[in-house]
Amino acid sequence: MCTPKSAGGLNLINLQQWNKTAIAKTCWDLKHKQDKLWIRWIHAYYIKGQQFHEAATPQQACWMVRKVLEARAITEHIQHRPNLGKSLIKIVYLQLIGSQSRPPWKCLMFNNSARPKAIFTMWLQLQDRLLTTDRLQNWGIDVNIDCIFCQNQMETRDHLFKDCDYSTAIWRKLLLWSRNQNFTSTTWEEHAGQIVRKGKGKSVGAQIFRLIYAEFVYAVWLERNQRIFEKKSKNWESVAREIAFMCSVRASPKIAPVLQQFIFT
Repeated sequence: MCTPKSAGGLNLINLQQWNKTAIAKTCWDLKHKQDKLWIRWIHAYYIKGQQFHEAATPQQACWMVRKVLEARAITEHIQHRPNLGKSLIKIVYLQLIGSQSRPPWKCLMFNNSARPKAIFTMWLQLQDRLLTTDRLQNWGIDVNIDCIFCQNQMETRDHLFKDCDYSTAIWRKLLLWSRNQNFTSTTWEEHAGQIVRKGKGKSVGAQIFRLIYAEFVYAVWLERNQRIFEKKSKNWESVAREIAFMCSVRASPKIAPVLQQFIFT
């Protein structure tokens, strides 16, 4: 969750690394800004004319001063240049979180007009982190493992969103409504690859596809939970119609005129 969106995360701040970054920024100021009274005091009382990076951390110093001086290792590889202070926080933070691999489905997260909760549910689904019954069973929880929709197979991420007759009927209807050609796949990897290819790019068609897919995933997961916990159910046509309506409402000004041309029958 604390990795950049380009790495498949939600771009939330990692507070542990951010705290280290703030301490490293103070350490950087301690080395390069000599015009502050507290900096001059630390240099006079603890550094005592030694090279900043070579001075030993004084054990008699307070906890805060020791932590600031221990952060010197973080700032060693950062080159000093004018006006660096404005971007130092970003440089140190990115250095601490390290380089991240970029999953192919990251494009589905960008420029997506779907509801935030729909995007978050899609994010969990793409990583197979939704609490489907196969995962609950692996954790030792006693649950009914059959798919709540078809009752024919074990509920897994792959079955729920790719193979189940209920969800595939919704997906085919949405593809027909949005004038997209239907596609078939035998494995989840093939299915995810086709989703990524359709949703990649800045075109109007790609933006519409990302919106529809996120709302589709959320609607299927919501219907699944309502059937399990509230004992309520809807037929697949009603769910598909609600998804189409929500996409029309959530569409950005750029894609709204195109969506308005689609007729749900």
